[in-house]
Amino acid sequence: MNQKQNIIILGGGQAAAYAAKEIRSVDNISNLTIISEENFLPYERPPLSKDCLLNKKTFDQVLFFPKDFYEKNDINFINNKKIVDIDFDKNSIFSSSGDKFIYNKLLIATGSVNRKLIVDKEFQDNEKDILYLRDIKDSQFIKDKLEYSKEILIIGGGFIGLEIASSASQLGKKVSVVEMGKQLMGRAIPENIATLVQEVHKKNGNEIYLETQINKIKKREKIYEIFLSSNKKILADLIIVGIGSLPNTEIFSNTSLKIDNGIITDEFCQTSIPNVFAAGDVANFFHPFYNMHLRLESYRHAQNHGICAAKNITGTKTSYTEIPWMWSDQFNLNMQMTGICNEYEMIIQRGTKVEEGLIYFFTKNNLIMGACGLGIEGKIGKDIRLAEKITEKKIKVTKEILSDKNLKLNKVLSGS
Repeated sequence: MNQKQNIIILGGGQAAAYAAKEIRSVDNISNLTIISEENFLPYERPPLSKDCLLNKKTFDQVLFFPKDFYEKNDINFINNKKIVDIDFDKNSIFSSSGDKFIYNKLLIATGSVNRKLIVDKEFQDNEKDILYLRDIKDSQFIKDKLEYSKEILIIGGGFIGLEIASSASQLGKKVSVVEMGKQLMGRAIPENIATLVQEVHKKNGNEIYLETQINKIKKREKIYEIFLSSNKKILADLIIVGIGSLPNTEIFSNTSLKIDNGIITDEFCQTSIPNVFAAGDVANFFHPFYNMHLRLESYRHAQNHGICAAKNITGTKTSYTEIPWMWSDQFNLNMQMTGICNEYEMIIQRGTKVEEGLIYFFTKNNLIMGACGLGIEGKIGKDIRLAEKITEKKIKVTKEILSDKNLKLNKVLSGS
């Protein structure tokens, strides 16, 4: 890209930060602006539910890049700025404070927003008492509240809810988790692994309620009475909700931008509007390996999808083909997943004990479509990484090879 342009990135998260870094690696001429609603520089989100709550990391330690990175690379970082309207026909962006921004190329990296709990009318005046975790401000507030709370209710048994439950339990709190599904983390992982995770939570004193909904919440001074669909009543002095998230697309709802569970893009991060790209949690992108659209919410995806978008913005046509990967740490457990685990013909188990590492492979036409593992102290990381590479290279596998822990996966990768 030799011509000077106005490149704007909407959103101040990981995809935005790494896209800006990639753009500046090849284009020092164009005006480059990041517009973020948050009052912080881009930062890591995974520690917010774990290390930050457990005082293992300070909030200053989770920034991707220091402030002078943006200054040295001539990246105009505008924070605390809410965008309220976009005119794609005129390449114009408008803020709530009356600012107007003009772009030649636009990257939408607005991430996702929390799915809100619907409460009964009686509790609506106290709805602000319910906490959610999305950003540094939320994490800091939850951390402060945990210091003075004893009984914690977590509504939602997904990754975020369980990570907060793990952290709260390690801080000596009594924790209850209410999940309406039949298993924990039901959208993402195999039932067997969900059961093992549930057992670890129970061993650490956490109460888990499956197939259960919240019927009513009443506030009694500083204590909440929670009435469950099972007719059980539990008490809590802090309620935290983690029931999933939605792509942050509200400001585009009245535009011509194609949206369906996120902003629709092709494999090159290109949206339905020329010169407008999308990356990270907000994008529902076409994945050529799986021949379908995916919307992913994970640390590595946000980073690498942002980089891919930047390459396409700066003129290097690049297909996004990365195999998905994510992880979750709860107590002493490390869970990792690669690929997708809902497109398969066969499930193959490798290992029998969590202590030694347990992995489930999901195969179709003798190819690994996805793998999900659970282990302690890094027991599964190497095999998950190898499974990802085997998937990427479309190497044929057999049940005998994948199920036998004595047969090393690196030999499958090398063909020996």
